[in-house]
Amino acid sequence: MANVFEQRLQEAVEAEWVEIKQGPFWKRVLDHTVTPDLYRDLMLQIYHYSRHNSVNQAVAAFVPAPEGLLRFVYRHAAEELGHERMAAHDLKVVGLLRDGDLERPPLPATEALIGYLYSVSLRYGAVARLGYSFWAEGIYAHIQAPFAKICSDLKLGPRDVSFFGAHVQADEDHLEQVRAAIAAYATTPLHQEQVLRVARTTLSLTGTLLAQVARLHPATAD
Repeated sequence: MANVFEQRLQEAVEAEWVEIKQGPFWKRVLDHTVTPDLYRDLMLQIYHYSRHNSVNQAVAAFVPAPEGLLRFVYRHAAEELGHERMAAHDLKVVGLLRDGDLERPPLPATEALIGYLYSVSLRYGAVARLGYSFWAEGIYAHIQAPFAKICSDLKLGPRDVSFFGAHVQADEDHLEQVRAAIAAYATTPLHQEQVLRVARTTLSLTGTLLAQVARLHPATAD
């Protein structure tokens, strides 16, 4: 039964990625030269939502849950702490972090994603939030093409991309833990529906976030 649900969840995530990859961000990055300003605005949105991920993960513990799931929540909240500093570092190390950048308000979709995740954690708890972790911990297979193009256009080396480079292996390990948690705790129709809905919604909001970044920087003739 758990494997059947994970297959449904994976299919839903893949369908959302198909939509995102047909959207303006993929076209802007893959078909035209990536500008430093586009990269900076992308990383600033990542900075904004990343700084909340540890906290909204911990907030999910307010909703009663099995002890094993609470241990998962506490451990992952600690492991997510400070990831936003990698995003800021990656801009600073290549001279793209300006004074006041980190205080700029997030884009509307970023704001919506942050707020939605707090809402999920407070209303539904740790099981539902696993829907976000399921795709977020496995994001690298999907973003490999635009990430490589960004690095190529901006001449970014491995030391310049700690957020999308240094913790790839850590997130691959996390994904296995998330899959195990879903199999163990998303066992009722209600919990499975919540996990599925959270996965779709958070990925859809992330796609809108990427589209908003792309629209800030329309392509010019290369």
